[in-house]
Amino acid sequence: MNRVEVDTWRVGVESRLEELTVMGAKQNSELAHIKESVDEIKTIVKEQNGRVRWLEQQNSAMKAVGSVLAVVFSGFIGWLFKIRS
Repeated sequence: MNRVEVDTWRVGVESRLEELTVMGAKQNSELAHIKESVDEIKTIVKEQNGRVRWLEQQNSAMKAVGSVLAVVFSGFIGWLFKIRS
């Protein structure tokens, strides 16, 4: 290789290095944005999980009340039929 070819090669390598540096900076900024977005999503999911947990507890309470009422109502109906017999 002569001097001109070496200089051309060096310029090419330097330009590729600059491109890679710019691409690396873009990727870092994109990664930071993605990390912020993921953190926001995690916060939102935690809030939703809390709401779902509360709704599930309310649903369980309603089932328990319904079960108790069914047993009481069944017992009352049974008692009424026992009196008639």
